Amino acid sequence: MFDTLMWLYDGGKGPLTVPMLANAVIKKWISEDQKKEIMATKN
Repeated sequence: MFDTLMWLYDGGKGPLTVPMLANAVIKKWISEDQKKEIMATKN
């Protein structure tokens, strides 16, 4: 799931938003650390 969300986020340019990432953490699809790692790729 992490790789899929990373691909969808695409450095902040993709269709995945920060609230959607937070929802993925709530649903336990990814950890908070993984969310931070994805968000760190933002250009």
